[in-house]
Amino acid sequence: MRKMTIEQLLTWAFTEELCKAQGGGRLIPAMQSASAIYGDIETLGTLIDRSPNGWGVIPTWSDVDEPHADALKVGQAVKALTKDGFDIPVDWYPFPEWSDERGLIRAEVDRVLAGERARGERQTGRHAYNLIVTCAVLKRGPDWRADRPKERMVEHNGMPAWFVMKRFKDAFGKSRMVEVDGRDKRSRRPVKGAYRKYVLSDPLRGAILSRLDWMVWQAALKLLDRELDHTLSFGNTLPMRFDPAPWVGKFQAVLPEQSIDKAG
Repeated sequence: MRKMTIEQLLTWAFTEELCKAQGGGRLIPAMQSASAIYGDIETLGTLIDRSPNGWGVIPTWSDVDEPHADALKVGQAVKALTKDGFDIPVDWYPFPEWSDERGLIRAEVDRVLAGERARGERQTGRHAYNLIVTCAVLKRGPDWRADRPKERMVEHNGMPAWFVMKRFKDAFGKSRMVEVDGRDKRSRRPVKGAYRKYVLSDPLRGAILSRLDWMVWQAALKLLDRELDHTLSFGNTLPMRFDPAPWVGKFQAVLPEQSIDKAG
């Protein structure tokens, strides 16, 4: 066998070898290749009457060949990922190349990551396992590319909305600052100290999770590279550059307008 990088090794194992393990029952001949099948999954979002085998891939033929011994070692190492997890670093921020003068990007990132940490699904070894298998079959990593969403002014009834902070006492007599309508009801003009607010024009959750998946995928690749090194018939894997954040420096930041528009 020729030497391969860990990424090439995984693709070979899951698209050419581990798909030979049928996991019960013989399939009809002339089945699509694993790459084509997973392309169907990516396009249609579903899979009909085809169940993965014990390695998490679709069996592609019915002959009696067994998977290569090296591929079985790869499969076992990937399965071992399910025993552990991958933490989201406390200071992890997926969009360092974007300007964020109003703090809208940061606020949305914090909101989404708080939800992901609470759910925990993307921090599990099972999620890393699924990423490794899917990316190996598709022959590429998660798509981390994203355009910075624009910002738009908050409106009420098609007109720019104004807000102002006022102090109120709650039911327990404690003073609290509350955001209220900043437009004078009589003159319909903004009151002193009123300000406008902005929101992101497009959802950011998908881009956040895609970059999170890229980071987890890279961490899992690095771990597998270390675990499999010098355990295979051809010795060590070829060196590979791991990059947990390829988006850094790839784009020029788009500068938004001033952070707050205040009334006179």
